[in-house]
Amino acid sequence: MAVRLLLLLCGLLATVSASARPLVAVVDSGVARTGALANVVVGEYDMAGARPAYQPRYDHGTMVAAIINREAQGEIDIVSLRIDDPAGCPAGFAPPCQPSSKPIAAAIDKAVALGVDAINLSLSLANDPAITEAVRRASAKGIVVVMAAGNNGRNHPDNIAMARAGFPRAVLVGATDGAGHPWTGTNRPDADDYLYVWRRGVEVPTVSAAGEAVFGTGTSFAAPIETARRVLALHREVAVAGTH
Repeated sequence: MAVRLLLLLCGLLATVSASARPLVAVVDSGVARTGALANVVVGEYDMAGARPAYQPRYDHGTMVAAIINREAQGEIDIVSLRIDDPAGCPAGFAPPCQPSSKPIAAAIDKAVALGVDAINLSLSLANDPAITEAVRRASAKGIVVVMAAGNNGRNHPDNIAMARAGFPRAVLVGATDGAGHPWTGTNRPDADDYLYVWRRGVEVPTVSAAGEAVFGTGTSFAAPIETARRVLALHREVAVAGTH
């Protein structure tokens, strides 16, 4: 990508060359610019309301962003695309909650417009036509799309259509424990016509929106590990190609 538009301070737009740090979109519950994220999170868009930036109601998005930043060794920038329902989560549901596919699909399209290198979707996603087509459009632009495989303990992820639509740039991520064994709660792969990888997703160290050290378990916290690895590998390939 020769140039991309990147949100900077005061809402100004500037061009950034291909030698710039990779840009990752975190489609989630919003991200707090806390600790190591203060100079990494370069912008936030609320796709489901008009709430103040960097003031999430839930920790989930910040936890995901902190894992990406750590695994990328601080070598990436992050843009937050907030999609959680302003009404909050119903009783018994874990954030981020969003009953409509529209904000999620719009967030993916916004990430494409911003020229990101990768999109992290640590969400509970069932096959949905609008989101599936948004993933297809992003992947067609060369953007890596990483999705949590889900935490229902099934032998069939619910978002396979999205992975197939974005193949080979879209990938589902399952969770392993600290010993590398599949976590009992992860949705497992059932075919070989989409990409599926395993990353640690049990007791993954991260940071809350308040800046406190916490641990996350689930495919939501395995996905950002894969996002960091893929975007860094892609960026290094581009850098090497640019030297020839």
